Amino acid sequence: MRNRSRFAAAALLVAGILVLALAADAGARSARAVLAGSVPPWATAANFKAAASDQTEIGFRVYLNWRNADQAVALARAVSDPSSASYGHFLTPAEFRQQFAPTATDLNAVRSWLAGRGFTIIYTPANHHYVAAEGTVAEVESAFGVQVNLYKYKGRLLRAPASNLTVPASLADVVAGVVGIDQSAELVHPDLVGADATPTPGFRNAQPWSLWWGQTMATDLPPAYGAVQPYTVRGYTPAQLQGAYGVADAIKAGNDGSGVTVAVIDAYASPTIVYDVNRYSREEGLPELKPGQFKQVVASGTYRVAETPAQDPQGWYGEETLDIEAVHTMAPGATIVYVGPPNNYQDMDAAMNHV
Repeated sequence: MRNRSRFAAAALLVAGILVLALAADAGARSARAVLAGSVPPWATAANFKAAASDQTEIGFRVYLNWRNADQAVALARAVSDPSSASYGHFLTPAEFRQQFAPTATDLNAVRSWLAGRGFTIIYTPANHHYVAAEGTVAEVESAFGVQVNLYKYKGRLLRAPASNLTVPASLADVVAGVVGIDQSAELVHPDLVGADATPTPGFRNAQPWSLWWGQTMATDLPPAYGAVQPYTVRGYTPAQLQGAYGVADAIKAGNDGSGVTVAVIDAYASPTIVYDVNRYSREEGLPELKPGQFKQVVASGTYRVAETPAQDPQGWYGEETLDIEAVHTMAPGATIVYVGPPNNYQDMDAAMNHV
């Protein structure tokens, strides 16, 4: 806790106040549930630099446990297992929420607690999986019973709690965890970073190529990651991919994915994606995207974090293009929905939950 000046008073009065305060504090802490694992490994005394400013704004999410979580896991495995009688028998979003979503009572308990501690409720998804909220460092410290500090790690000044977060004991079986109090997400970044988000003219692999992964090793270059690496694969045409997976005849017969919707999750959203996919399709003998066959969605409740080169929007544009073109290659009749958050930090989970 930060040092706060206290004024002297009569000895007996002070003693009485201290006894009451200690008793109240002990009672309050005994009625708390600890969220183990809240402190990232880099938040150490050796890396400590300063206490975080009380007025710094923090956006975070409180995640709620699924109801019947074991059954949800078992169902997910069953519908994905070709040997299961439940294979492919997916639930609709409404059916999933009915069986596994946190109850309205539990959701309202979390929302009420957060609002009562001064936080602004930002968003709650339809499946009640989390509550997104915002508040100051001072409010976070008071509500979760921690001190929030700044730590120097890998050249960055990052925020984290000094001890595990706690929540009221009444929420012990409701709250699964909290994301966003610490800034661990900012340590996740690509090996190569771009200076801005302008789309590149195209994605190219330079020769020499491999026809398959590991065919041609780069023995004329220094090892990377402790071993000699292969040259990149030249790439495969739609005909080669369809042939390798044995779907070419099915597609020709009309089983091309029509009536099916495929969701793709990446970060950001390429402004040239429709043009890119249609040009690829024309050059490779695929049908172009029809009106309404593709759409891009920004997941609700995401934070528009200030962009930095480490977020690498250009790299994500290339990833999105590869993903969408791959789906269109294997299921040219399928509807494609691309869901991307406006950053590649903690909001990737919001995109997954939205889908």
